[in-house]
Amino acid sequence: MDKIRNLTSSDRPRLVDVARLAGVSTATASRALSNPEIVAPDTRKAVEDAARLCGYKINLLARSLRTQRSNTVLVLVPGIDNQFYPEIIEGLEAGARTSGYSIILGFTGKDRQRELAYVELLNNQRADGLVIVDDGVRQMFDDNTRFAVPTVQLLETHCGSSAASIRIEDETIGTQTTQHLLDLGHRRIAHVAGRSNSVAASRRIAGYLKALERAGLTYQPELLVAGDYTFNSGADAIDRLMDGGVPPTALFCANDAAALGALQRCRQRGIKVPGQMSIIGIDDIAASSQSDPPLTTVRVPRRDLGMTGMTTLIQIIERRKDIQMDVVLPHQLVVRASTAPPHHS
Repeated sequence: MDKIRNLTSSDRPRLVDVARLAGVSTATASRALSNPEIVAPDTRKAVEDAARLCGYKINLLARSLRTQRSNTVLVLVPGIDNQFYPEIIEGLEAGARTSGYSIILGFTGKDRQRELAYVELLNNQRADGLVIVDDGVRQMFDDNTRFAVPTVQLLETHCGSSAASIRIEDETIGTQTTQHLLDLGHRRIAHVAGRSNSVAASRRIAGYLKALERAGLTYQPELLVAGDYTFNSGADAIDRLMDGGVPPTALFCANDAAALGALQRCRQRGIKVPGQMSIIGIDDIAASSQSDPPLTTVRVPRRDLGMTGMTTLIQIIERRKDIQMDVVLPHQLVVRASTAPPHHS
């Protein structure tokens, strides 16, 4: 600490103080903080460590005037009523803060006029880039809208878009969740799908069908129930499946919200889970481990999705080299008490 005090020339550390502490020139320190991709990794680390130790803060206003950037990113999310999004937003904010950026968070409600209002921020150069969480601008993609700023999509990816994609392998997840139920001995397995225009939902259906085919099972159309990722869609699916003929012994839901709705409706109807019906979801939101019984699900790395998405976007904004434009993050099957072998076995 005494060394730091001796090297810093005032109560407010300056770039020259960082350079002295790191043992480099002021020009090198500036490059390491402003354009780190052109500086050797060891030098970059020494400068970053020095800046952190002496409390040096980048002058964001000066940097924005120099680079003609706002150092702000617009993040569009469909809504605020979904437990799935907060961890993603945490990751996005942390990634932005680490690189000296801030975020403007917008909730579109999947309403075209609200989407257009936010896009005006981009047209007015109020933000340097755009992160679309899930299907936060679904209607604009339907219209093949092109964005004039660097753009990253999280989870929902759209064919033909030039935006970078940070996603999970939805078809593989659909196959693995269905296979888990098959491995337990279930043969009559239903699926509550997500929204009809959701790319992720269609991929999960494809995975479900692939697992059934591999097991030598014939697809039964009455076991594929339309849904929309909501709690009520899961509850309604139970009514439809139980009142429509031979009921399934297992239910794979496109997300945890629908699975929790199905679980509650089973309880209301006196259907034992997992004794009479095994239920599995996707997401691993907090409520999934707290349900009765705790829900078997697929853990999605939500905070990592946000961090990786923001890091990728900033790399594009700052024109870094060797940027990975399609990133697939790992998922994990979390087996809890809502799935078990069918009662007859």
